[in-house]
Amino acid sequence: PMHVGRAEDKGGNDIQLQWFGKGSNLHRVWDSNMINDYGMSYTELSKKLPVLNKEQIREIKKGTVLEWVKESQELVNEIYSSAEKGEKLGYSYSYKYWNTVEKQLQKGGLRLARVLNDIFS
Repeated sequence: PMHVGRAEDKGGNDIQLQWFGKGSNLHRVWDSNMINDYGMSYTELSKKLPVLNKEQIREIKKGTVLEWVKESQELVNEIYSSAEKGEKLGYSYSYKYWNTVEKQLQKGGLRLARVLNDIFS
């Protein structure tokens, strides 16, 4: 979601903070820190994600890319308010937002599949 964040801080890249005592930024926390620190391979992680039924998948895939961007921007507003510059983040932050990470990974995968199918069909 941070890829459609605020231009003035480069999608959260300029919001410096600590992730388990190491320098990071808000964008990196959401793009990789939380996922990598979960300790699973991408295959293991994909198998752990909740199983969606056909209607849930259809609901995620519907809409336009612009609508998906607007949806992500709503989430980005929450993410921006979730941490302040210089804040020390760790387990409690990851625990609070892990379900959001999982949902976004599923949405990203399903929506990418839809775009590729539209291109190549």
